[in-house]
Amino acid sequence: MPSEKAPRKFSVPVLGLAMAVWLGATGASAAGINDFLQPTKVGAAPAFQTTDVSPTDKDVPDWLRNSERLNAMMGASADAKLQNPKVIRKVESPIPGLDGFVVQADSFSSENPEGKQELFVFYTDKSRRYLVVGMMIDMEKERDLNQMIERYVRGEMTDNPARALRPQDMHGLMLKGGKSKSDPLTFVVDLGPDAGKSSFLSVVGLHQSLLKSGANPRPIRIVPVSAGKDERSTGAMALAMGYDRLTGEGVEKLVEFAKNGRATPWMDPARIKKDDKVKQAIGVGIFQIDENSTQALLARLSTLPLVYDGQGDKVKFVPLPTSQSEWKALLLK
Repeated sequence: MPSEKAPRKFSVPVLGLAMAVWLGATGASAAGINDFLQPTKVGAAPAFQTTDVSPTDKDVPDWLRNSERLNAMMGASADAKLQNPKVIRKVESPIPGLDGFVVQADSFSSENPEGKQELFVFYTDKSRRYLVVGMMIDMEKERDLNQMIERYVRGEMTDNPARALRPQDMHGLMLKGGKSKSDPLTFVVDLGPDAGKSSFLSVVGLHQSLLKSGANPRPIRIVPVSAGKDERSTGAMALAMGYDRLTGEGVEKLVEFAKNGRATPWMDPARIKKDDKVKQAIGVGIFQIDENSTQALLARLSTLPLVYDGQGDKVKFVPLPTSQSEWKALLLK
């Protein structure tokens, strides 16, 4: 896949792009599977101001390091119980008067009886007397601040941003497989650059050829994200995701756009303005592409496409195959 001259930085797509989808784009043509040899650089940008916290930092309330007190404050009926809490980051809170602290702890619950290391975000006032527990929603952007901070810090802590991403929490479109009972592959891609379009078409083309040959490739869950550099491609991905929810035609729409780019019939400005179904699909999908791209930003993602194997909490990052034979082995696993 041809590399770009400079890294492309992620910026969260603006919801107004939903009605600006027809503004400028470039065409794309299908390419060989060997294009995966050079992943597209996409870059990343900081989203929050965080600082490390030492074990002896006196600015950290003692009760944030005390599992018994934390569990008591979270409520006796809470399913999750925390052990071995460690305060690892202080976060500059966007909420006046509050400071955020990220706590790494072992969480035990009915779902994870053996325990699982997780990150939690707690807030306290400047006096360090009051603890704020629960969801912190930015109603203007309709986002859970705690979730965003947790994902951003997870991205800070890993040496590979791909491992910080949680594709199972992102919106995707399913490319149905054969009779394989294997868990789906997840393919995270940006259809903005030509390299992204070519990558997507190569994977879909190989998958379809395997089906036609009588093989049973596993399903592929396609997760589109946008670096926000091309409004038309952002709108096209949003429309495809909306169509997937409304009619189940999302993958077909993505393929059509990846092949035709600017010449895609439903991308014509006059048609968009007149077609209520198209406008409805964009309205549904723009929030999904926005959430996906925010996750990519928070994980400090640097290259695309990415491939993950598995389902639910068992999803694992796998190195990008570099040959058609490797792709076939992965799809037929």
